[in-house]
Amino acid sequence: MLQFKKIDEKDRNDLENIKKYIKMQPFRSCDYTVFGIYLWAEFYDYAYCIYEDTFFLKGITENNLCDFAVPIGKLKTETAIEYIKEYCRQNHIVPRFYFVPERALCHFENAKITPIEGWSDYVYAAEDLKTLKGHKFNKKRNRLNKFLRECDTECRACRYEPITKENIEKAKEFFEVYLAEYKKDNAYFIAESKIIRKALDMFFDLDQTGGLLFAANKVIAMTIGETIGDTLYVHVEKALREYDGAYEAINYFYANENATNGIKYINREEDMGDEGLRNAKMSYNPVMMINKYEVRLDT
Repeated sequence: MLQFKKIDEKDRNDLENIKKYIKMQPFRSCDYTVFGIYLWAEFYDYAYCIYEDTFFLKGITENNLCDFAVPIGKLKTETAIEYIKEYCRQNHIVPRFYFVPERALCHFENAKITPIEGWSDYVYAAEDLKTLKGHKFNKKRNRLNKFLRECDTECRACRYEPITKENIEKAKEFFEVYLAEYKKDNAYFIAESKIIRKALDMFFDLDQTGGLLFAANKVIAMTIGETIGDTLYVHVEKALREYDGAYEAINYFYANENATNGIKYINREEDMGDEGLRNAKMSYNPVMMINKYEVRLDT
């Protein structure tokens, strides 16, 4: 039966197991990524189990509730869910699944299903973000072009570089500069900052991709993401706001560098209920939203 093991950064097998099974996820949801599981493991108190070639994941919320992810792997999903229900019966736990993508709801019967507001993923056509073609992208295209023109006229030549072993230290230095300028006193910002530092420290082990935007040899923007199936996920995107258009530029260059070889979609993740983020994400004209739900079952 299911036996869960806490994800341990010192255990290389934990990372390799997550990498293996995450490649099988069909949801296009940012919660089912290496970044979303491995790097957020401490924050969500994640533990996992591999049983019958299927990956099971559970976490503990701040209210001491136990949450499960939709299992991924060889088992039929309905069968895997029954294993979780049996585990819950044995451990006197209410079977609760969290961040369940809409397309996975069909696997649950006789369930109480509640939408999770603010946590829907914004998904875009990769070609749209690579080209910014058409009337609906006029503002984005104009901001990008203005940024590039100003870089030329102000002698601060702009260039983009993928993150490599040669420039990873510059990425780390940039992030510390960013934190010093935009520090927020809230738990999520503190947790995210710690996770981004960890992502940079473990960058090449995690199979992430990333990019740096330079102006006059100074890093002014950074992005980190990963690819699963036909989707490119943008996990981190930070820019110095004094450089108007830097966000549009790093977005554009990163998409063109990485949305290749069969990548159809770019997932730019959630707005977390933040109106500013919502407006920014909507301005790129998503082609779909991945809505997520809490699902409670009877044992």
